[in-house]
Amino acid sequence: MNSLLKSTTMRTQVSLSKLLVIDDHKMIINGIKLLIGNQVSQFYEAHTKEAAISLLDQFEPDLVIIDYVLQEITGDIIVREIKYRYPKTKILAYSFSFDQEAIVNMFYAGVNGYVLKTNDDEELLNAIQVIMSGKEYFCVEARNQLINRLSNNSDHVKYTIADREFTHKEVEIIKLICKEKTAKEISKEIYLSERTVEQYRNNIAKRIGSKNIAGIIKFALKNGIVKLQDL
Repeated sequence: MNSLLKSTTMRTQVSLSKLLVIDDHKMIINGIKLLIGNQVSQFYEAHTKEAAISLLDQFEPDLVIIDYVLQEITGDIIVREIKYRYPKTKILAYSFSFDQEAIVNMFYAGVNGYVLKTNDDEELLNAIQVIMSGKEYFCVEARNQLINRLSNNSDHVKYTIADREFTHKEVEIIKLICKEKTAKEISKEIYLSERTVEQYRNNIAKRIGSKNIAGIIKFALKNGIVKLQDL
């Protein structure tokens, strides 16, 4: 977001009826509104999953712009629900997160594009224009991460455990949790930010119906993710 708060003159023009921005940073939302607000008939904003779903149900926006890192949840969880409820809604991921797992998770969740907040404004505008024309738009950094991941099949294998699907990264984090690793320790070991690890942990707990780390460990032992003698 190098110049999101600068003049919008001589920029790519976009035409939208209804836009929803999901981000927990008010400054980012204000920047997007300043950039394209005058080209959008109806502009909505949400800071939580609940608020986002409520606005979707009420207004059915043409485009959703969503961050990957949100409070207590990752954006891919919301994207999956949006795509389930409103499969025709276009979704653009707009995030500071350029780690491979974030980009791949959003890709598999069903986003139509991914742009980094560190890219310039014109790239964001181009992405919106391309996506609304029915195509996909992934910035160079996102494309490279996807190519690297998809060229290594073992990294994006999904595991079905107790009738739930888990990614390789989720299983890896569960195993490290069972070894009593803190979020900080896990982040250093698997090269993700501490906040991203915490969100993975929260998402895993919610999906298996656990309220704490002890519940995750119990689930892992019960379903053979780890063995007692390995702990």
